[in-house]
Amino acid sequence: MTPELLDLKRATAETIKGVGGLEAAAGFCRVGKSVLGDNQSVSKPDSFMAIDVVAALEPLASERSGWPHVTRALCRANGGVFVRVPEARATGADLWSLLARKAKEGADVSAALCEALADGRIDGREARRVRGEIAELMELLALMDAELATIEGER
Repeated sequence: MTPELLDLKRATAETIKGVGGLEAAAGFCRVGKSVLGDNQSVSKPDSFMAIDVVAALEPLASERSGWPHVTRALCRANGGVFVRVPEARATGADLWSLLARKAKEGADVSAALCEALADGRIDGREARRVRGEIAELMELLALMDAELATIEGER
């Protein structure tokens, strides 16, 4: 099994855990426990969660770290990243505030990276912290994009 497929299996397992396990997950979608078990099992290389099952279960696992698990794994497998657009409604009127926040978030990324590199190496904990700062910046940029799309008339 390829690393991307193994990643999808792990992501499926995380989604199922986030819903409360196989029995709970089966209650929220059209397939039963045994199918879901096969979907997350690396010993069942031809069994993957159907897209409608992902759509039914993933929102229910939003409290689990790494959410949305399967969506993120699919983005990685296709050479991308998942960037969540914050819930704020785009009005096209908030660009000055967003620009100020972007400057601060960019500085936070730089500061976290400089702090992590201070001893000449980055460990896993430091990498997670810097990546968290990068994720916040990407989410803010997605919100800025939504604001500009509103002005442009796309939304």
